Amino acid sequence: MDQLAAHQRAQDAFAAALVATGEDSLDAPTPCSEWTVRDVACHVICGNFNIAGASSEEVGDLAGLVEAHAESARVAQAVFAAPDGLSRSFEMPFGSVPGVVVIGMRTTDVLTHTWDIARATDQQTDVEAELAEEMLEFSRQRISPQFRGPGRPFGEEQPCDPARPAADRLAAFLGRLVGGATS
Repeated sequence: MDQLAAHQRAQDAFAAALVATGEDSLDAPTPCSEWTVRDVACHVICGNFNIAGASSEEVGDLAGLVEAHAESARVAQAVFAAPDGLSRSFEMPFGSVPGVVVIGMRTTDVLTHTWDIARATDQQTDVEAELAEEMLEFSRQRISPQFRGPGRPFGEEQPCDPARPAADRLAAFLGRLVGGATS
């Protein structure tokens, strides 16, 4: 799958899940430990803006989050779509990373947080099956044990029935409890 198209699909799926969230669900807990739906949305928005070296303002209500996400998604997509967007290096907390890897990281992050919001708000978690399968493979190739555990970006991989949808398997690989585990 084309990486720019994949990134856009993840952003679109996130936008749809966010729009389907009720205002009264913004403070609901998510599978991300200690994060509410609002926190997850702000994380995605900030991550998108960070790609362009921009910052975002705190947004509180659903309409503001939806608008901020739309703008941040446009900004991030434009950075990656620039002539050097996939070949340039991005400075990340753990070092310099080529754009071709960063776009995969952002796509995975946005898609997984789509799952988090869907799960927290009783929406369908079977999001973007083809894309989730690709991002699961991407994650399996890049996430090593040193990135897992307390104080690290990912929890320990959780058991998940291989018959579950790809987005559930991706979430479990990244440390979320999804149910339907095999013993």
